[in-house]
This record gives sequence, structure tokens and C-alpha cells, in this order.
Amino acid sequence: MSQVRLRVCALCILDGHVLLIEHKSFAPEDPLLPESYWILPGGVVERGETLDEALTREMMEETGLECRVGSLLFIKELLYPYPGPGVEAQGSLHHSVSLGFFCTVTGGEMITGKDPEYPDDRQVILKVSWLPLADLDHYDLYPPFLADYILAQKPEGLHNAVPEFFNSAQ
Repeated sequence: MSQVRLRVCALCILDGHVLLIEHKSFAPEDPLLPESYWILPGGVVERGETLDEALTREMMEETGLECRVGSLLFIKELLYPYPGPGVEAQGSLHHSVSLGFFCTVTGGEMITGKDPEYPDDRQVILKVSWLPLADLDHYDLYPPFLADYILAQKPEGLHNAVPEFFNSAQ
């Protein structure tokens, strides 16, 4: 791969629940990764699209929900294969930078959406759900820091959060 992908994702918390998508593994051949995991709604920013436009579009495509984009919460860089001792060609299969934003759902009707990049028989979105914050430890969340990050936040403080940086190992 010759480019770094810029991605956006939405952290939506409502009444003690967080909006997450069950997604097939992006590297099913890797035995260290689960077959599926729960991620925040979002995706790649298209050329000519603002971050807000990209996130609003991705939310609608994946969840059927409309949202208002709020403050930047975190920046996550992902290199796959992961950097580390003995890893050859780190980032040769995937390199992305994700910007996580606090978002508020403003309308729409929740559906399990589709990723327009894939045909119907190869969809990667399995399910969309509001998962209880108290039960997050029962689910495989990705990236690895996500459950701890969500549980450490006070929903009323997300409007003024100071963005945090996470790398591939987190």
C-alpha cells in the first residue's frame, strides 16, 4: 500500500450505552485477532470531503443515524503489521490515522448498514447496537484502548475533552 488512510469515527454515548458496530476482522488470517470485534462507526475521508461531512456520511451508511459532530477526542495511528522487534515491513498491509470525535445522535432510524466499498456477499458490518457501558468487558473492542478510554470518560466532559494520542501498540 502506498498511502496513509485518514479515517474518522464517532463516539456516541446515550443513557449509559455506547453505539458500536460489530465488524469482521480486517485481517482474518491473523490468529492473534478475533474473527469479529466491536468498533466505533466511521470510515475513510474521501477527497474533497470535510471531516464533519465524512463522519456524518459514514454514520448514515453504517447505522442509519444522523449526528452532530462535536469535539476531537483522540488520534489513533495504526500500522499493520504492528511495529515491534522482528516485524518485517511494518505497516506494509495497512497504515491509517483515525480521528475520534464525540458525536450526538440527532435523528434517523438505526439499521445495520452496509459498507459501499464491498458487494453484498462480502460485507464486513455484522451488527449495530447500543451496548451497555457496564458490560463493555464482555465484548472484543477495537482498538485495544477503546473500552478503557470510554469508561474513563464522563459523558458531560466529552464536549471539552483534550485530545489524546494512541499508537499501534495501544
